[in-house]
Amino acid sequence: MDLRYVRYALAIARAGSLRRAATALRVSQPTLSEQLRALEKEIGTELFSRSPSGMRLTEAGEAFLAQATVAVDAFERAVTAARSKGHVARLGVADGLTDVVARLLSQLQNGNLRIAPMGTAEQIVSIADGALQAGLGYAPGSTPRGVARMLVHRFPVRALMPRAHPLAAAGALSLADLASEPLVMPESDAVAGARRFLEGFVRHRLHPRLGPSAATHDLAIDMVEAGAGYTLCVREGTMIPDTLAFIPIKEDVPPLEVVFLWNRQADVQELVSAARHLARSG
Repeated sequence: MDLRYVRYALAIARAGSLRRAATALRVSQPTLSEQLRALEKEIGTELFSRSPSGMRLTEAGEAFLAQATVAVDAFERAVTAARSKGHVARLGVADGLTDVVARLLSQLQNGNLRIAPMGTAEQIVSIADGALQAGLGYAPGSTPRGVARMLVHRFPVRALMPRAHPLAAAGALSLADLASEPLVMPESDAVAGARRFLEGFVRHRLHPRLGPSAATHDLAIDMVEAGAGYTLCVREGTMIPDTLAFIPIKEDVPPLEVVFLWNRQADVQELVSAARHLARSG
């Protein structure tokens, strides 16, 4: 029996619908439905009753998942325990957090750690599966069971633009000032809050002009320097060329939030302590 199918069934039971479970698992709804049917066929009975209002466990489903939960938890603990012995711990780090991870590592006595460049969404999946012990990323909307999170930094959003730009002379800019300028956005989840930048414009009935997308923070900086537009995804304090400047924004825009993520079953107490120190130091 594929343990992944069992995890999917548990997710459906928690979500109460295929749609919500598929969103949480980041798989398509047809794929999730197909894999549930495969699991039910292997077991020989239906685990859920389907209705327009959602998915409800059958009596057989309740009996199966009660035992499956214990089995999955035991398996995950076994995998985590095996990987923690004689293996280097892996820390995922999202793009643009080089300075933050450097501060985190400075708190560690044990150098037995491998850094893995990885987006926040991929970190969460890998931590939940036990392939990754911990990560530094941008605040996600939610995390699955078994993945803990800690806010370590909150950065105000600033507009990064060339100093020679006419708007750069202002002490602060409104979203209305920026709306007609091309906005360089990250392509991936480099900044999980990127969509919130757009929501800030929408709340004020503004329609931002989207410019070219950037795969990484470094590329976003290069594109702004080349005159492609301005960006909101680069944190103030990041090393930038002298030709660029961070300009405050007048409106209340949701800040950039950096989080430490870890597997609750992993032996990463030193990393957790270092992250707590990072959070306290601001």
